[in-house]
Amino acid sequence: MGLADSLKAEIKEAPSHAICSIVKCKESMTKEDIATLDAALYDRSIKASVLGRALRKENIDITEGTITRHRNGGCKTCGSR
Repeated sequence: MGLADSLKAEIKEAPSHAICSIVKCKESMTKEDIATLDAALYDRSIKASVLGRALRKENIDITEGTITRHRNGGCKTCGSR
């Protein structure tokens, strides 16, 4: 099997119903915290690692990879931004 076939198989098997972790974490936040998170997500001067550490201090387990994927529009459920 070539790379193209492997990639097609992985795409087919990937869960399409999974909700973005960023969207999930917003469900338990105040409107003020959501606004702060949204501003930080789109402020590229704030590194994903810094934002991730701040979220973990608030007991929100979001990885830098998730933040970066969300920033780059790679989330299936919330669409490209």
